[in-house]
Amino acid sequence: MKTQSTSIKNQVKPGRYVVILKNQSSQTIKKVQKDLGVQLTSSEELSDTLRAHQVIDNSNGLVFKNLNIAVIDNIEAAKLQSVATSRSPVLYWEEEKEFRPANELDQLREIKNTHRLLKQQIDQLEEIIRSRQDEGDTGWENATWGINAVALKKNGFTGKGVNVAILDTGIYQKHPDFANRLIEGKSFIQNEVWNLDGNGHGTHCAGTALGAQSAQGGMRYGVAHEANTFIGKVLSDAGSGSTSGIIDAIDWAIEKKCKVISMSLGSPVGVGEPPSPIFEQVGRRALEKNCLLIAAAGNDSRRPNTPRPVSSPANAESVMAVAAIDRQLNVASFSNGGINAGDGGRIDIAAPGVDVFSSFSENAPDGSLYASLHGTSMATPHVAGIAALYCEAFPSLSAAEIWLRLEKNAKQLPDQLIRDVGRGLAQAI
Repeated sequence: MKTQSTSIKNQVKPGRYVVILKNQSSQTIKKVQKDLGVQLTSSEELSDTLRAHQVIDNSNGLVFKNLNIAVIDNIEAAKLQSVATSRSPVLYWEEEKEFRPANELDQLREIKNTHRLLKQQIDQLEEIIRSRQDEGDTGWENATWGINAVALKKNGFTGKGVNVAILDTGIYQKHPDFANRLIEGKSFIQNEVWNLDGNGHGTHCAGTALGAQSAQGGMRYGVAHEANTFIGKVLSDAGSGSTSGIIDAIDWAIEKKCKVISMSLGSPVGVGEPPSPIFEQVGRRALEKNCLLIAAAGNDSRRPNTPRPVSSPANAESVMAVAAIDRQLNVASFSNGGINAGDGGRIDIAAPGVDVFSSFSENAPDGSLYASLHGTSMATPHVAGIAALYCEAFPSLSAAEIWLRLEKNAKQLPDQLIRDVGRGLAQAI
């Protein structure tokens, strides 16, 4: 796993702040430029040849046109504090954070390095990951247990015509299951392309949300296989990303008219820590643009003794938080819970997240065409794919109304706490 020093060097830059602006009027931009001594460039000027990292430097910041959010480098918090008066267009700021895939495999590697006393629990989790139980006797055309659990076989929709963005480590575009798909993508990671996926996590998530059947064995594992696919590489091949990169990708996906954005990533949150106003702002603006943000709740729990709070950005009220369940429809041992719900950070819905079969990348370190993984990362794209089906079935509904319908149609899990699974197991129409 990537060391902290390398991760910071490549993704999270010290002294970089993410700022919420009152609006993006010319008067506001001029005042911010004057007060902070920077030149602000609009994201609408970005392209495949001009990237965000080429714009942001000591004297230049970037404003994301759909979000009222700016990113500014090499500025001190004291200077931001000095300009944040009642008349200032600067409403809030925070230092950039690091995000990682909400993938239990990565969590296990970290535990091995730092918590030797948990070896017995780790071995049990690894045994679950390694075991590839027979998925063939599920009763519907060789479908995975997750596809059956969300009742996809009852559904006649495929996500056709709906734009869906997967923000992750990219995708292995040469995968045979995506060979005939028109995929649009963009990398928000410096010096890494979006269509190779040297990690595998992004290809796995894209497969669950937007795949169909496996070329090998004919396993049905994807939800919305006719949705329009947009791939934003916001996590490096080593598995880390930054606030500004994720926001940049959300702004891009909104510009591409994506109705659903899936984010199987997170940054840990402490007990009692409130959600970041940055992602609350992003989520609200996305909903206003008729785009639903769906994010992984995180894998920091060690149940039954130590459930942990929902990670960022899923803990923002305007972002749908997804928990993971196992084959017995119990909350997964690693899945975070809504223990910070009083300050934001509730679980909204749950989906299959243990021993999930999907596409993978041959460019990954343990590269193969398919893999079974578990994590709230695996649960999130199930919900994103289902959301695409709802968007196809109810084209006149807003993103907020799609959210409510997903919750209303969820299958209740009476043996589980609402704190852990929200409204229940997401269901296809």
